[in-house]
Amino acid sequence: MNYIIYDLEFTVSRSTRYSSEIIDIGAVKVSPMDDEGNLGVVDSFHTYVRPSNKSVLSTDTIQFTGITQKDIDAAPLFPEAVQQFIEWLPDTYYLCSWGPDDKSKFLSHCRTHQVKVDWIRNHNDIQKQISRALRKEGGSRQLGLSQALTMCGIPFDGTQHRALDDAINTAKIFIHHFEHLKLAENSAADEEGTKSKLVYSSGDDDKHNPFGDLANLLRPSDS
Repeated sequence: MNYIIYDLEFTVSRSTRYSSEIIDIGAVKVSPMDDEGNLGVVDSFHTYVRPSNKSVLSTDTIQFTGITQKDIDAAPLFPEAVQQFIEWLPDTYYLCSWGPDDKSKFLSHCRTHQVKVDWIRNHNDIQKQISRALRKEGGSRQLGLSQALTMCGIPFDGTQHRALDDAINTAKIFIHHFEHLKLAENSAADEEGTKSKLVYSSGDDDKHNPFGDLANLLRPSDS
């Protein structure tokens, strides 16, 4: 089995006019390296992504990520970038990220750009499981990547907030804790289909129509 450990970086904006966009995709493929099943990094993927809404990076984004405007100007837009990522993926795999935000951002970008989400499958947030394993006290607090590395005695390699470097370091923790992880099988396409049925199904009862309620709210009042 192949395990794809990936990370995304987003634009940083203080304006509510623009939502954050993916500008950096990094991933590594972790697979068995020998007959005993010992895991190791066997391949990597990286691309910058040019934002669609606001192509000029903010000063905050540049300072936080270290990604330059020159990097972005030469990068593909999201549909092309994610297609490159999809083509790099093996036939069978688990997708793993540090936290839930990356999956949510992938899903939202795919919806916006009308990209199918059937490739987002067997997705697991390993931050939750590893944080629970490393915490010595109770509570639901999640550990940051650098903090988890420190607690595992693993030095951070590279630069923080760069997608490929963060993916490589996440893979180190993944391999370190692999025997204690329980990875779920799932499909974003199935999840999206279920949501669509719930949203768009009118059912047999015409007495309550949510779209009718919305129309009433939007209709100008007589006063």
